[in-house]
This record gives sequence, C-alpha cells and structure tokens, in this order.
Amino acid sequence: MYPFKVPNLLVLKKIILILFVPLFIIAGVSFIYIIFNKAYFNTSCIIDTKLASEFENFFGGYVGVLLSILSTFLLIYTIIDQHIEKQKEWTTDKFYKMLEFHNNIVNQLSVSHIDTRKKERSNGRRAFVIFKIQIIHLLELIESLNTKEKWNLDKEQKLHIVYMIFYYGIDKKWVEFLQDKIKEDIDFNIILKGVEIIKKRRKFELGRTNQTSLSAYFRNMYNLIKLVDNDKYLSKEEKKSLITIYRAQLSNPELYVLFFNLRSYFGKKWNDNKYVERYEFLKNIPKDYCGGYNPEDYYKIEYDYNE
Repeated sequence: MYPFKVPNLLVLKKIILILFVPLFIIAGVSFIYIIFNKAYFNTSCIIDTKLASEFENFFGGYVGVLLSILSTFLLIYTIIDQHIEKQKEWTTDKFYKMLEFHNNIVNQLSVSHIDTRKKERSNGRRAFVIFKIQIIHLLELIESLNTKEKWNLDKEQKLHIVYMIFYYGIDKKWVEFLQDKIKEDIDFNIILKGVEIIKKRRKFELGRTNQTSLSAYFRNMYNLIKLVDNDKYLSKEEKKSLITIYRAQLSNPELYVLFFNLRSYFGKKWNDNKYVERYEFLKNIPKDYCGGYNPEDYYKIEYDYNE
C-alpha cells in the first residue's frame, strides 16, 4: 500500500505515552522531595559548598537523567507523530488523485441510446441514464420470459442473467462465455432463448456490451475504497469522511447501476469486505428506485429517505 514498509507506529506511540507519564511523575516527585528535604532547604544565608556540590551531583545524576530520558521519548514521539501524518497525507493525496481519475472516466463517457431511432449521444453522467434504461428493459424482458416460458427463476437468478447481458453484451461466443460466468444452476436452454429474443429486437440494442465503458470505472471505485479502508493510520472517522466525499460524487443513475453491479457476481469482493455497509455507500439512493429490488433487503444502512 505504501511506497515502503513501516513498523506499527501507532502501537509504539501508545507505548511511549504510557512510559512518558510515570517518568514525568517520578521526576516531579523527586524534585519536590529535594526542595522540602531539610538537608537541602534552609533559610540560612551561608552556602554550604559541600552540600551544594552533593546537590549538583544528585540533581545532574538522577533528575537530569530522568529529564534526558523524557526529552528522548518526546523526540521519538514527535518523529513518530510526524511520520504518521506523512502516511495519512500520502493516502489522502492518492485518494484525491483517484477521485480525479473517477471524474475523468465519467466525463469521457459517450454512449448512444439503446433505442436505435434516437441518434443523439449521451455524454458524461448522462450515460448512466442510458445504462439504467438498458437494465430496466432487460429486467422487463427476462421477467416476461420467466413467466411465459415457466422458467421459475428466482430474483437473484434473473438479476445475474440481466447484469451479465448488460455488462458483457451478446456476440457469437456469448452463450458459452455467460454459462461459464454464471456459477449457479441455470438451464442452458434459458440462456439460448434469452439470447435469440434479444437478437430479434432490433429496435433496441439490449445486447450491446458496456464493459469497455464501465470496467475501469468500477475497478477504480473498488481500489479507491480499498485504499482508504486498508490504511492503518487513518481513524474510522477520517475514513468515513473521505468515502463520504467520494459518495457525494455519485448521481442517482450511477447508484442504480452500482446496486446491480454489487448484487451480481462482480460484487463479491465488495460484499465479502462489507464496504457497502461500513461506508453506507448506497445511503443516498432514492426509495423504490431499483424497481422490484430493494437495497434495504441486502444492506443494513441508514438510508436518507428513512431519516
């Protein structure tokens, strides 16, 4: 994660703090003892040179050593604290560079409408509106076929098929490729039937691929969150603050596509690491926004619409 390997400085910092307190107390008690000891403290104007010499040797040899130790620990503490702040700064700087890269990816998006009669292109975040429309049409198609053909697919199976079509698209090798990607038991004939019907619907490009547009987008998103989550020096509050800044960049159509990505096979790492719930990544998604799929059924988050 970092350009070089570092020890666990947070533990060392705590050890130094633990040692610093008792040494400070010992030094303070020793000084008080010297001040109020009758051998050293009197009101006479005559200076006892022998006693003064003994006091100097005692102070320099005992209290002075304690103060030197305290100064050394304080110096080490300062160096450690500065090093931790540098590591935090390194992570934060990289976070903002990846955030900038995220926005560059979004700004460079340009897709045509899935309705072949509409010739205009959608650029930037508007592209996610087209992505959303494509997923909606695919969900409606698979749902219709599931009822008509009596496939008895459950919600998760339908979602997996839809998102695989949406992401990878359809070509002559598509069926075999998708069958390999879908890990659960889905009848091969179901895949064939869906492909043939999608190919016949020439008015809508439901089977076009989107992986070229979205692969770098989601890869950067995952690695950005992983970068922050794995940092040993950022506090939980600091991590959540950074992820909140990132979350604020996402439009509603982006959250829609993200939800289906998370619930497909692509979301396994996200879900295993509990990134969505830990950082409330879908917190801003509108209520009933994902059709028949409710994010609340999958992620226990304080959604904005419930506050």
